[in-house]
Amino acid sequence: MTLEEGLELISNYKKGLEKFLETLPEQSVQLGSEMIKTLTLNSKNQIVNLESIEKSLKRPAKN
Repeated sequence: MTLEEGLELISNYKKGLEKFLETLPEQSVQLGSEMIKTLTLNSKNQIVNLESIEKSLKRPAKN
């Protein structure tokens, strides 16, 4: 896998998580408020982790 492919994969995963977060409130009746809070927090943490990985991959390698 190339760097570009890896960054695209991360980007797509982030977009999926963001879409999930957008639709999560609609599921509140079935899931309950505590589960919504947990899923929201976990998804936001995953996005932050993905952004950290992106930064690391984009940083020039030290030789």
